This record gives sequence, structure tokens and C-alpha cells, in this order.
Amino acid sequence: MNALRFEENLEANLRELYSALNNKTYKPGRSVCFTVLNPKPREIFAADFRDRIVHHVIVSALESMFEPIFSENSFACRKQKGTHKAVKHLQRNMRKVMGGNCGRKRAYFLQLDISNFFMSIDKQILFSLIEKRVSGNTGWSDDFKHDLLWVSNKVIFHDPASNYTQKSPKWVSGLVPSHKSLVNVEKGKGLPIGNHTSQFFANVYLNELDQFIKKELKCRYYVRYVDDFILLSENKEELLGYFWKIKEFLETCLLLNLKNEATLLPVTNGIDFLGYVTKPWSIFVRKRVLHNFKEKLSIANKELLENNRFFFEKGSFEEKAFRSSFSSYLGHFKHADSFRLKQQVMKEFPFTKMCL
Repeated sequence: MNALRFEENLEANLRELYSALNNKTYKPGRSVCFTVLNPKPREIFAADFRDRIVHHVIVSALESMFEPIFSENSFACRKQKGTHKAVKHLQRNMRKVMGGNCGRKRAYFLQLDISNFFMSIDKQILFSLIEKRVSGNTGWSDDFKHDLLWVSNKVIFHDPASNYTQKSPKWVSGLVPSHKSLVNVEKGKGLPIGNHTSQFFANVYLNELDQFIKKELKCRYYVRYVDDFILLSENKEELLGYFWKIKEFLETCLLLNLKNEATLLPVTNGIDFLGYVTKPWSIFVRKRVLHNFKEKLSIANKELLENNRFFFEKGSFEEKAFRSSFSSYLGHFKHADSFRLKQQVMKEFPFTKMCL
């Protein structure tokens, strides 16, 4: 609705926004807050459409400057990256640390996660990282750099929780743990989950961690997706040493904390990462993803049986909705060793053959 309202008077609204940015009178508007429940309750703050235009302008400008210094081991919310490439990168690293395609060296992985990441980001540290990079750019005019820093400051230090509309019922929004709500974070902390800028700013913030792991720890085998990251080594004690050094770096330099749960196991056990269990020579779909998939199929099968049907009528609303969900899962499965899994699904739920 926000987009439709903006587009009703598109040219006038764009001119007004341009003028507000030029005159330094721009202020972020009211956000919409709602709660998603899967895979777990999470609070989303969606910016007004007018503000989203500004977010894209900021990211477009900053991206050209930060992308060249981002680590090749970082895969979240970046062009030509993503979850599937992160999993493949992880598997390649697993093979390398074991000695190549024919290697059988004993190797280990350390999997870590940052506690309450988005709510813990320090805005002053974030802005200082951007300010340092922008100010040092010799290819831009001083006026452009000043304008970019001004609008970046406006967005970073804006508190969406001070002006928002709650769309979820109270009993739903109440499922979000208090420490994971932007409403409860201390002043100067936290970025709203749901903004385009937040995803990019997260990469700017944790690029400091990427560089520390590469330059200080000199870890050769590493992959990160947002706040979930994995280090690999032939030496278990080396990984234990990495843990304490990373913990100290995060707490001291970025004011972040690691989660208490850390995983340190042989790589041959498989690594549960981004919806897959990755092993050096195979990739499997995570059990929770498979469980959710079969649960959806069971519900669809029950609905068909209750209506004395064997399959959804082609072209019907129900068939299109089911096909969309089914195709999404198949798209996820095709990046894993899933031939037998698909055969099992078709045998257990014959009506799915109509969607293949």
C-alpha cells in the first residue's frame, strides 16, 4: 500500500524527496512492525516506501566502495554470493583442509554464532567505519561525501521503535523474546531487521571480524553468513585458540558477544549450515527442513482426501499455491544429494507427481 500511495503521484513525490535530501530536511518516516513465526518468532520493522528509496541510494553508493574490501569468505546479501555458494565454498574448504579430493587427513571445524547480533550492533562504531571509508575516498567530491555521510547518519541513528505501526496481534508480537525486540534495546544500539540498509551495514560491521580472522589469526579456511561463521583446521587446539581470540576481539572492538553454544567437531561429522548438512563429499538436506516439507505435504494430502480428490485441479488457486511452495522446496533440494529423497516423497505422496 505504501508503494501504491507513493506511485499515485510518483513524479511529485520523487521531487519532494529529492528536495528534502538536498536541503537536509529529510527525516525517516513511520515504520510498520510485524512478527514472523517461522523458523522462530522474529520482529520485523519495515520502513516506509519513501525511506526504502533512500536506503537503496545509500547502499548503491556505499557498495561500490566496500565491496572491493569485503572478504571472499562472506556470503550474505551480496551480489553473486548467497546461501548455496556459501555451502559449496564450505565443502571446498573441508576438502582442502583434509588434503584435497583424495585426502583423508583428520580435520576439525569450529562453528560460532554471535548472540543477538542485530540488536547488539553499536551505531557509533558502525558509523565510524563508514565515515572512515567514505572520508578516505579520493574519487568523490567533498560535497558528495558530506551528503552521503549526512544521510547515512540519519538512517543509522534513526530509531524505528520511536515511531511505528504494529500490525501483528499482541499475542503474536509477545512471542518475540524481550531482548530480541528493538523496542527494548539500549540507546545507540540495534538495527531493524527488514531494512535493506541493515543487511548491508551488517556486512560492513562484521567485515572487521573477517579481516581479523584473515590477517591476525591467519586462518586459511573460513566461511561466514551474517553472524554464523565456521573456521576449519587440522589442529583442534588451534581452533580452541581461535575461539578465545575471536571472543576477545568481538567484545573489545565491536562490543559483541558469542553465543555460549559453540561446536567443535571432526569435519567428517558433517556441518549443519544454512539448511544443509555438509560433508566433504556429500550434501544433505537438514532434518528440520525435511520435517517442515513433509508436514506441509501431509496437510495438503489431508485437504485432498477430505474433499474426495486425489490431486489438485490444474490451474486452480489451490494448485498454484501448492506448486509454488513445492517448487521452492525442490529448488532447495536440488543443491543437495536428494535423488532418493525425491523418490521417497513421490512414493509417500503420489499427488506430488502432478507438480513435477
